[in-house]
Amino acid sequence: MIDVAVVGAGFTGLSAALQLSRKGFRVCVVEQDEEPGGLAGSFWIDNERLEKFYHHWFTSDVHIMDLIASLGHEDRILKRPTRTGMYYAHHFYRLSGPKDVLNFSPLSFVNRLRLGYVALAARQVKDWKSLENYTAKEWLLEHCGEEVYKVVWEPLLIGKFGVYADEVSAVWFWNKLKLRGGSRGKAGEEILAYYRGGFSALADDIVHEIRNRCGEVILHTSVTGIPVTSGRATGLTTTRGSIDAKAVLLTTPLPI
Repeated sequence: MIDVAVVGAGFTGLSAALQLSRKGFRVCVVEQDEEPGGLAGSFWIDNERLEKFYHHWFTSDVHIMDLIASLGHEDRILKRPTRTGMYYAHHFYRLSGPKDVLNFSPLSFVNRLRLGYVALAARQVKDWKSLENYTAKEWLLEHCGEEVYKVVWEPLLIGKFGVYADEVSAVWFWNKLKLRGGSRGKAGEEILAYYRGGFSALADDIVHEIRNRCGEVILHTSVTGIPVTSGRATGLTTTRGSIDAKAVLLTTPLPI
């Protein structure tokens, strides 16, 4: 019998299993995909490994940096200035700094200033609770107007959230601006961090240490049930058989 069965080999499940194994617990992670990493995992095209989605860290994301340092792989962290841009009306526009905003010709000069003002307005918010009753759309329309919203922000929100774009909380949007504003280099330029080989390489490194500590990471295996005795989870039922465990940790998305 193992100590803890972890459902899901995304970064929540992997990091939890890593910490538990370091404290001496016997762990077993079960993942239905063929690769670890969850939404930050990868897939193969011929002989190339591609990430499922684009990912980066901010330099202020200290917890993931600490995790990488604990693996002894700080040399694999890559920090790069951003090259943010926008495709609009068949043209590419750079939008990485104040000068780029001032030169963004799809907007009138006044609205370019209003676009830049959004970042300043976000810095003025000291308590996120004051934004709880606003959607991102409402907050943006109030601070930068309809033209800026339609040209810049609405396409981004729709691209990320689809039909739910109008319902996204202003708190989420504010926090994104806050994180980006805190990820700056000495010259004020925005800096983002990456992992050499992609996030899937980091997932592999975590899996490697878990296994080195006598833990198990079982891939391409679905969890079909959680046996319960006297109100307590006693393990997992999977497509490869049963796993007895003293405790079960679910790291799947909430709908699941």
